[in-house]
Amino acid sequence: MGALPATLAGAVQGALQASAGWWPWLAAPLIGLSLGLFGAGGGMLTVPLLVYGAGLPLKQAVAMSVWLVAGVSLVAAVHQRAWRVMRPGLLAFFGVGGILGGVAGAWLGARVPDLAQQLLFGALLLVVAAWTLRAPLREALPLSFRCRCGLALLAGAGLGVLTGLLGVGGGFLMVPVLIALGLAHLPTAVAHSLVLIVGNALAAGLTYLGEVPLDLGLLTGIGGLAALGAVVGSHLLHRLPQAPLQKGFSVALALLGAVMLGQGLAAALS
Repeated sequence: MGALPATLAGAVQGALQASAGWWPWLAAPLIGLSLGLFGAGGGMLTVPLLVYGAGLPLKQAVAMSVWLVAGVSLVAAVHQRAWRVMRPGLLAFFGVGGILGGVAGAWLGARVPDLAQQLLFGALLLVVAAWTLRAPLREALPLSFRCRCGLALLAGAGLGVLTGLLGVGGGFLMVPVLIALGLAHLPTAVAHSLVLIVGNALAAGLTYLGEVPLDLGLLTGIGGLAALGAVVGSHLLHRLPQAPLQKGFSVALALLGAVMLGQGLAAALS
């Protein structure tokens, strides 16, 4: 039963590791490009990049991913001047929930087995890819805004746990939730997502300090390239059609998710 996943995962992993000397540096700007365009996807690219490209253990990749996602999201938020469109009430409740969830998720992430973390990460990528392929991000009808603060607090906490546990910002889930909570304009939801990801990821990153070692040289190098990608993505946000870009990105997520989940299942069944 585990032969096919093991074969597929091994083939893809071998191809990635064969080019590990250069492809992490070429792929790093895509982290920022995704965050700038969609307000999402940075951590979903960062963790596989660090695991398969840089050869880091999964737990270390997750701990470094939250710092990368926090820094790159901050660059994108500043470049988009996100503060001009903030809804303070929604931001506060969603943000508090996200920070608390980020701390809890990182505490769990430092303690759960690597295999469980890998299976969860692969499954999350497949779920997000399927969701975004089936229902691309769309703006809602413009209605009068009213903060549903209790729902925002709960949603923030749940997404914060994902950030801490798996090293992802959760933006592909966060942006649709923000639109459902009343942020009808997609760029406004993206701006909120970027600011909220900064808070969630910083809370998770601080919790990981002392629990998991960080490679500061790698973190700085990939972070700088990803920040350049974030500036480009923010510049292109209002200029490129979202739907075809999102479909292509969803396919990439599905492939990465299949590799990580297949490899994890093969290890679990062996």
